[in-house]
Amino acid sequence: MLENLDFISESELNHWIREHLNSSENALSAGYQGKTLLFNEQNHKLVIKAPLGNFLTRPINRALLRHEYRIYQKLQGMDAVPRCYGMVNNEFLVIEFIEGQTIRQRHPEPSSEYFVKLLAAIKEMHHRQVAHFDLKRSENLLITENDEPKLIDFGVSVIRKEGLHWLNQYIYNLAKQFDFNAWARHKCHKQMHLLNEEDKKYYRKMKIEIYSKRIKRFYKDKVLAFFK
Repeated sequence: MLENLDFISESELNHWIREHLNSSENALSAGYQGKTLLFNEQNHKLVIKAPLGNFLTRPINRALLRHEYRIYQKLQGMDAVPRCYGMVNNEFLVIEFIEGQTIRQRHPEPSSEYFVKLLAAIKEMHHRQVAHFDLKRSENLLITENDEPKLIDFGVSVIRKEGLHWLNQYIYNLAKQFDFNAWARHKCHKQMHLLNEEDKKYYRKMKIEIYSKRIKRFYKDKVLAFFK
């Protein structure tokens, strides 16, 4: 169901998605798990994430998108997070398109207000019991024309569960530290000796980060896929 999207109906958007899903037109990215489309019509832009795969893997990839939708619901109202309009046909995730560049493209200075705002956004996200887990990728951090931070792509993000969920809480705490470490590395352009005393309290070098890709893959393919 779509919310706060008044220029196009869900059925019309569903038709548009299926019409463009199997072509390279309007494609922002594509992988074995899904495809991202750019809707750019009627003076409106939307990012649409669609699941791919065969009859075995497609339901899992669709469940992963629903997980990402739940993340957006937890973060609703955050200035640093794109607005999520919901899911079309309970299958396609619809997100606000953000005009901006990645921090790799813009290279904000360590002393810029951008990193102050980014740290505040990360803390607010954690306060809402969500850890991004993939901020190390500069493509997931945007900077707008007004030098505002935007966090995108919550595909492997973790929601902390209350109660006796030791595996979830272990991964969540790990992901939180990954977020802070990524912030510190981006701020000092990976020259960790340049961190000031205030910033050092957020950074903790972890050997386990060497295996971060394997951990995220395990979390996404095993934990998310089978413990919904």
